[in-house]
Amino acid sequence: MKDKGKPKEVKTAYTGANTAAQALSRDPGIKAPQGSGEAKVVPHTLDRDVSTSIRQEKLTCPQCGKSTLHAEFPDQFEAWIKCVSCDFFMGMSNDEWHRMKNSPNINEKIKKMARKKDLIPEQAGSR
Repeated sequence: MKDKGKPKEVKTAYTGANTAAQALSRDPGIKAPQGSGEAKVVPHTLDRDVSTSIRQEKLTCPQCGKSTLHAEFPDQFEAWIKCVSCDFFMGMSNDEWHRMKNSPNINEKIKKMARKKDLIPEQAGSR
């Protein structure tokens, strides 16, 4: 006699993708699709304060040169770069910060962006 209770579970590529989509829908960092009736607010899950690069180098202030620079994340859209010693401040998008923090030369990139935004003076002989 055949088992008529539960249908036999068949694993396909679609089954794996569907399982992954369900897992992502439970992730608090993923927005709910429009019209789903679920909350549209995405909780901020980034570190609140960063003072070292991913290679564990201390962040150096482009203005005073001290290792007292740190990054703050007021929300999921922006990052603030601040120096405790000289009150240097530079705001940027979270995407810009993400590109910088994954760079092996983060301090040079911070300095370059500060020059581009006219927050620190150009050095003689630099481009």
